Amino acid sequence: MHTLLKKTLLTSGLLLLILLITQACSAEKRLARKLTQTNDSIRICLIDPMWLLKENLKTWEIPGYDTLSPAMQDSMKMASSKYLKLVNDSMFVVSYTVTLRTELAKFGLRVFPQDSMDAFLADGGIGYIFNVAQMSLEEYYELFKKTLGLDTSYYRWEIWCNAMAMNVWFEATPMNASDNKMKILFGNMFVRDNVKGKFVGDFMNGDINYVYNVDTIDVNSAYRLARRLAKTHAGFIFDYVMNDRIAKKTGIPSTKENYLHYDVEKRKFVKAGESRFTEM
Repeated sequence: MHTLLKKTLLTSGLLLLILLITQACSAEKRLARKLTQTNDSIRICLIDPMWLLKENLKTWEIPGYDTLSPAMQDSMKMASSKYLKLVNDSMFVVSYTVTLRTELAKFGLRVFPQDSMDAFLADGGIGYIFNVAQMSLEEYYELFKKTLGLDTSYYRWEIWCNAMAMNVWFEATPMNASDNKMKILFGNMFVRDNVKGKFVGDFMNGDINYVYNVDTIDVNSAYRLARRLAKTHAGFIFDYVMNDRIAKKTGIPSTKENYLHYDVEKRKFVKAGESRFTEM
């Protein structure tokens, strides 16, 4: 009888905990839904990066690299790069910033350019400044691995692919708030050669090979990468504002478990998981 009572109390406690968690999640989603209905009261000021940092990580391809002066190393890294030397810095930055503003407008936010700071500060409503403090584009090689386990045998192929990664650091500052502490937010994305292949050979006797073709990236891949990341970051910015407003309303800090993502195309809320800015 005592054991039955303990089980009953334990079950009741678990049900109560689940109910409380469900109610909390529902409350957060109600607040998030309200925010999407009144998002035109939220203003965003975007400050563009001052420059684009470009880094060629293929230093081992440069003869005597370690013996060169820092200035000569920088010069040789750019000269020996396959893509970076062809990327126009201004075009690359504009590809990102214009797309970012266009995508943010889809969320109904009022977006102010940096040269309208006075109007932004004088405007009413909830405000956030997102300063692109640093933007970088890296060129490197990435190892593509293909493996096959067959009975007791294990086959492995390795292909070195060209790759580029774009990294962006934001300084995010809420306005008109008692806790308007600036936070550093990081987000990145990469593109690499696309390997398409298949296993061929005599599988019975273990005479197997991996036959493949490589769709190689080019300089235009860099500009497409900038636009893709801008679209992703527009969603991340809205999610950051949404979750910040929820945290301020509920008094419950945002965590990995309760952080929400708003799919503007499907108009639905889901758990963000890893699809969010990394807070530095």
